Amino acid sequence: MSQPQDNSGYGWRAVVPATSANLGCAFDCGGLALRLYLRALFIPSAGAQLSLEYQGKTPERFPMASSNLVLHALRLAAQRLDAAPPAGHVLVQSDIPISVGLGSSAAAVIAGLLLGVQHSGKQGAPELILRWAEEIEGHIDNAAAAYHGGLVLALSNNVERVVVAKTNFPESIRLVIVTPSITVPTHQAREVLPKKYDRADVLHTLQRTSLLAATCFSGNFDLFPELFQDKLHQPYRQQLVPGMERCLNLRLPGLLGVAISGSGSSVIGFTTGDEMRVAEELQRIFAGEGVQTEATFTLADNNGACVTREPIPLMERIGAVLQKLEKS
Repeated sequence: MSQPQDNSGYGWRAVVPATSANLGCAFDCGGLALRLYLRALFIPSAGAQLSLEYQGKTPERFPMASSNLVLHALRLAAQRLDAAPPAGHVLVQSDIPISVGLGSSAAAVIAGLLLGVQHSGKQGAPELILRWAEEIEGHIDNAAAAYHGGLVLALSNNVERVVVAKTNFPESIRLVIVTPSITVPTHQAREVLPKKYDRADVLHTLQRTSLLAATCFSGNFDLFPELFQDKLHQPYRQQLVPGMERCLNLRLPGLLGVAISGSGSSVIGFTTGDEMRVAEELQRIFAGEGVQTEATFTLADNNGACVTREPIPLMERIGAVLQKLEKS
């Protein structure tokens, strides 16, 4: 078993973007990285334990147990690269709300894997990291977009390798995210989907998925509301949050389309102007159903995840040691 490199006085910081998967018609195969970020700092230390600290959105939904996805992914990468088990303190700071369809779990997994690779002192190929992410999460769309950035289409099921195609998403298209106070656990969103589909519904969605990929990868980005209409998952998931169906059918000047973000409960609007009005109308629809919401305005992230080695200030190292002692 190899030993990690000497990181005394240094830590590793992984920065990973949020993601919006499915994009209406690209169910389980497409995702878009967003300029909302999870930052995970790993401060190595002697010993055998990993401690964890969280600062960020929806802290009540962030698991602090050893099964936490950042810690799990960190350990898995170290193990797969034949490195010593990681020990030290992990500080997670996140702008990404949890369990609302913005890829918080994928960001946590990618961050942990990147930190584990650095801990091992070895190289981790992108395909390998994404294969591990799929093993942990079960699907690849969010993870691939979080890792590579931009608009990503990915193939992984029933093939020997992970295949990813990425294109940068234009800054001229603004993103409006409206997040209801209601959460939709992924397992619940999966349970409402039918076991079989009509051929007409599959064809309806395939046509839109193909056109979405064609226009975006050609660089035209000729997006329009009907392009985001889907018949494989949105008709079933929109029933889980009051008002969501009306949000998906919203039409306004400059609004290119609205989709459920991931499996919900957030919706994402693509607009070329007056994003404030788009947010107000989406929030008004939810409010009419008695659902409180929060609006976020952002752009696509075209850079993807990164990890850097950086010195840890003395007081931060002392604080991590004291916290570890308090928990022992």
